[in-house]
Amino acid sequence: MADNRVASAYGPWNVIQRLVRFLGALPRPPRSLSRLTGAQLKRYRMHVQAGMNDLTLVTHFKLVHALLRTVPADRLRPEVLDAIWQTARVDQRKIKSKPGYDDATFHKIVTAARSSVVDIYQRIREGERLLARFEDDPTQLAGAELDRGAELSEIARTGRIPQVPEAGGNCRSANLPDPAARLRTAPQLFLTHDDVVPLIVYGVAVTGRNAETIKELPIEHRLLDGQAVALEIVKRRRGADRWFEEVTWDVGRQSERLKTAGGYYLFCQRLARRGRQFSRSALIWSVWTNGRMNGKDVTGGHKDPFDNRLNFTSTLTGWVKTQPELRDLPDFALDLNRLKTTLDRINTRAAGGHLPSSTRSNTQDVLFRNYLADNPDVQDWAEDVITEALEDAEDAARTAYRRVRKATGELKVLAGPVAEARDAATADIGLDADTAREVLDGERDTAFAACTKTSDDCRDSFLTCFACRNAVATASHLPAQLALLDELAALWEDTDRETWWRRLGQVWLAINEDILPRFTPQERAAAEAAKPADRVLSLLDGPGEEETTWV
Repeated sequence: MADNRVASAYGPWNVIQRLVRFLGALPRPPRSLSRLTGAQLKRYRMHVQAGMNDLTLVTHFKLVHALLRTVPADRLRPEVLDAIWQTARVDQRKIKSKPGYDDATFHKIVTAARSSVVDIYQRIREGERLLARFEDDPTQLAGAELDRGAELSEIARTGRIPQVPEAGGNCRSANLPDPAARLRTAPQLFLTHDDVVPLIVYGVAVTGRNAETIKELPIEHRLLDGQAVALEIVKRRRGADRWFEEVTWDVGRQSERLKTAGGYYLFCQRLARRGRQFSRSALIWSVWTNGRMNGKDVTGGHKDPFDNRLNFTSTLTGWVKTQPELRDLPDFALDLNRLKTTLDRINTRAAGGHLPSSTRSNTQDVLFRNYLADNPDVQDWAEDVITEALEDAEDAARTAYRRVRKATGELKVLAGPVAEARDAATADIGLDADTAREVLDGERDTAFAACTKTSDDCRDSFLTCFACRNAVATASHLPAQLALLDELAALWEDTDRETWWRRLGQVWLAINEDILPRFTPQERAAAEAAKPADRVLSLLDGPGEEETTWV
């Protein structure tokens, strides 16, 4: 029983350790639970979810929320209270979703698909060349080559693959057709079901579109000066209505036709051209199938491979088994959605977070929310980019703060009891007795400090007091300064980071690094309890205040 109690305590303790370590590593860690923000909880979720599935993540945050619920409600911010009392549910659809492949696996998939596509092209090109030679001058051919040429000519005219009697069988099977012989003959001029898999896989990799879009590429298109191809594609098949999109795909040079979306489209359209003459497919795809059912006898076995359904998972598995570099991968399963997600990740990272219009099939918000948000590689990369940007903005603010202090002087701090502060005011910062008394008695107070100037002609923002040689901060100003810090933290969540650092970052630095360290924990705790309830930044609202900047 004791062992069970100890084991059950490890879970919450590990969660506490992990949360505290994360919060402590933030550039602006909350000094108490009352300073914990909803945004910081969201950042913690993003930090831990990379190594968890959805079910583990929900369990982890149930513990986090349970621990925070033990804290008195008046010590937590409203958005934190809302977060910890929300009912966590596991989205079963997201549990089934998987991130993209790693770069090495993606490269192997694309290489295998391209190799298969090239083999298909060379096979049909060889059959077409033999057919062209026969139809141009059959007397140039002899023997088996002549027989093959004649056979291909008849197939090209009728679309029908001749029945070949089974050879070497017994008396019962002597007159039965040999299906394998037909399967060897048809691929010389036509695509087959086995060819479609590598063509679709490679199409996803080249165009950046999902597999459903590639499967439904239309035959109707327009060539634009031989440099591009324009067509209408199905962007989304699910739902009551299909969503269509007009696209223009670059064709590229002849030597790069398999590297561009337009080149890929024209390539596949040409490969299936003969088959479409008999299947009458409205899509670029047409395959020959061995059999007579479902109307195939009327078309000679030619059909649109996706006329009834788009799914071909079993065929994907069969193709993988024929590829040595893929079948030997541990726990590998070919998933076209994962392939598309991998390509989105590669394109997004290459473009610095912005997808080029030539490869984008969704808006950036949709792309990240529905496809990339749960990808660990994207999360790691995004955290690095965000951290670097924030560090650059903070460095710029610190540099500007030092420059301003050097040019205009710095705020002076009088810490400790009033008697000690009065001595320091006269001895350390050179105030005369009357000015020191007025400063300590609050007669010279501004919004966040006291001003030692005798004239009343200053029109600068109160924020600039934190970098002014005429300003003096005492213990009586701490409550307003701490309230100001709270408002700055709230603005951090709703303001562009560079704007925040440029306009408010130096105030943050002055309070946190120049003022608060001069006071004891007891003095800071007393000031925390005496913070004003009203917004202190409202004192600064007025003409031109939003334009105030120190940089």
